[in-house]
Amino acid sequence: MAIAKKGLRKIVVDDKIFYWKIRKAVSHRESHDSDYGIPVQHESEGHLLLIYTGFCRSGYYGRMPMKITPHLIRSKIKEAIKQGWKYDQPEKAVELVDGKLII
Repeated sequence: MAIAKKGLRKIVVDDKIFYWKIRKAVSHRESHDSDYGIPVQHESEGHLLLIYTGFCRSGYYGRMPMKITPHLIRSKIKEAIKQGWKYDQPEKAVELVDGKLII
């Protein structure tokens, strides 16, 4: 499974190219306090990673706004690789939730 190309952001981690994305449109679930999984994928379109950082686009539930920066994404990619994310192999999507890789 690949990330849709429109709106991708490129990031280089340890000389490897990855792409990540935050959709512009807010989904129904996101507007009702659901965490947003930020999709990340290696340029080879291998193993998809969904990063959950507590980022939520709902302003109605008292959560403080959170900035998603390239620095944050880079650190989460490194964390996932350290825990065994095989980014260049075509497998089912995995999640990084609260710093734990869920395969």
